[in-house]
Amino acid sequence: FYIFESGDTGYVAGETHGLIAAVQDQSSGIRWYNGSYTTTGATATTIGTGSANTDAIIAAQGATETSYAAGLARAYTGGGFTDWFLPSKDELNQMYPNKATINTTASANGGSNFSANYYWSSTESVYDSAWIQVFNDGYQGCYDKGLTYGVRAVRAF
Repeated sequence: FYIFESGDTGYVAGETHGLIAAVQDQSSGIRWYNGSYTTTGATATTIGTGSANTDAIIAAQGATETSYAAGLARAYTGGGFTDWFLPSKDELNQMYPNKATINTTASANGGSNFSANYYWSSTESVYDSAWIQVFNDGYQGCYDKGLTYGVRAVRAF
């Protein structure tokens, strides 16, 4: 859904790299955190930073990784890959205008469409909130980490 451009983390001149989305949601409703409000340091917003954010969240949140959004995204093994992550705020924002293409590709490969609901990003706002994206209108905002929203993992190639 996105090809890296000069200035993006992960860009290599003369090579094609980018981000792909999982063919289905990993959850339609899971919390961002593991039940304990804490600052994770996962504050990067730009394209190419979702994986590092996901690593920071998991390091701070600890065990039972599949009980919260970033851990669930990292645990996903779609296509035989184990490097999936929760997208950063800007990565998630790039998914929104490309959702029709993602939906078509997902459906053709046994997956499912995005819901019109909210999806978590890996970008933390403050100790008790993180960024979300609404997939019916493109709105982004910060919401309480204890609320349950969707997860659609991505990976870099």
